[in-house]
Amino acid sequence: MQRCLPLLLIGSLFSADSQAAEKEATPPDFQRDILPIFEEKCIRCHGAKRKGGKLDMRTMEALLEGGDTGAALKPGNARKSLLIELIHYKEMPPKKEKDPPVTAAELELMRRWINAMPGAR
Repeated sequence: MQRCLPLLLIGSLFSADSQAAEKEATPPDFQRDILPIFEEKCIRCHGAKRKGGKLDMRTMEALLEGGDTGAALKPGNARKSLLIELIHYKEMPPKKEKDPPVTAAELELMRRWINAMPGAR
């Protein structure tokens, strides 16, 4: 049994690594992965009741339509997406609002989501 223990530990590490790699390989999904972040941190000001900058963040169609400054995202190119730029430079959500800031992990998830969209890079 003692000989098997190291093999079991190594096997469980490979299993955890492969699950993490599989999750990284799967593109983020708007409904499952992104919308919950928006609901927690953005939609209070960019939703049904308020549309700051005339931007509604509740649907993909609304994000692509954008607000006062144009589309919030550029499918296939997170680096050219206004949404990512404003969050990266901590302009959104504004510090004066009660919404918690977007974490680095959440921002990276949004980048992966946008980059995985079909569109010109």
